[in-house]
Amino acid sequence: MKQRKNRQTWWWVVLFICAFCISGQAQDNEKTTRSKKVDIVPLPVLYSSPETNFGFGALASISFRLGDNAETTRKSNIQPYILYTVLGQLDATARYTIFTNEEKYIIDGRFSYLFFPEFYYGVGNELPETNEELVSYRRVRIENRVLRKVTKKLFAGVQYRYMEMFQVEPEEGGLLATSRVPGFDGSRISGIGAAVVYDSRDNILNAYKGAYLELSNYNYLTGLGSEFDFSTITVDLRKYFKLFPNREHILAIQGFGNFLTGTAPYKELSEFGGSDIMRGYYQGRYRENNYLAAQIEYRLPLFQNIPEGREKLPWYRRFGLTAFAGLGDVVNEVNQFNSNTLKFSYGAGLRFKLDRKNNINIRVDYGFGSDGSSGLYLEIGEAF
Repeated sequence: MKQRKNRQTWWWVVLFICAFCISGQAQDNEKTTRSKKVDIVPLPVLYSSPETNFGFGALASISFRLGDNAETTRKSNIQPYILYTVLGQLDATARYTIFTNEEKYIIDGRFSYLFFPEFYYGVGNELPETNEELVSYRRVRIENRVLRKVTKKLFAGVQYRYMEMFQVEPEEGGLLATSRVPGFDGSRISGIGAAVVYDSRDNILNAYKGAYLELSNYNYLTGLGSEFDFSTITVDLRKYFKLFPNREHILAIQGFGNFLTGTAPYKELSEFGGSDIMRGYYQGRYRENNYLAAQIEYRLPLFQNIPEGREKLPWYRRFGLTAFAGLGDVVNEVNQFNSNTLKFSYGAGLRFKLDRKNNINIRVDYGFGSDGSSGLYLEIGEAF
């Protein structure tokens, strides 16, 4: 789920945690949908926010292995998600990462339809909160990447991305309508690119060890149906350390960069903040062509490790904690990055082991930004 501002009502968090506990007990009693090949763990979603009022829906984690050997083929995962609000707004998304037998291919991406409002603050890295205005729009988003194994942990391939934003409804006389930035009245982009990925993580949703290194790009061209011509390059570096041999204390580190050249619609600029990196800032609180950020997170269980083979244990043994901190900024030109003006974030989170078999957590994080902003996040799987 996207983060909401600190005006949220906290009692929804209690409902989330109750849902975790119910789901955990159901799993212990083998009431979740499970077979030899497929594990399905559903979760109800209830929340409230200033942008949307009351909302309800469901999300799920579907895990399965396409190969017979756990040493050569990791678990694939699909996460469908649907949310509907009392104001008639809708967010329907399906994210997936598929490992074919012996990981000869990795296929990942997402499909989504969105009719949801969001706050807009303008373009730049020094934007006052008084800029805030509510913008509603509809969006169709399609992303897909196909990677082929080059060596044991190295993959390379192609990717495609399509996004159409339409029926944009900014505030009358507001910043978006008057500034008329590219894409202020809607946009359509279509782009192809290449990706090289080194991935030695033991689990894609909750890694205990290994590394993830990605270098990828997109070229958006009018010849592909795009209304804008621009290019992006993304660098994503992650490393995971298990600090003690017999304890699940994990230190995770990430460095991230996104660099854009050309003219892009405002929704395709690098958006600072969100549920994955620089938690504590509203996603899009700042936006510009180029983005650099880094974060570190410490993850630990509340109780000692659960012994192997003991599946039926009290639900409270499934809880864990995290603490995280981040540093980053967005700028128009790469040479404008300045260590003296970097923004920072920090926070803590609660974890609940939703699926012990596949080592999948539900996470609830609360983050703070250096500009006084804050955010609450609910997701399946770790932030990175």
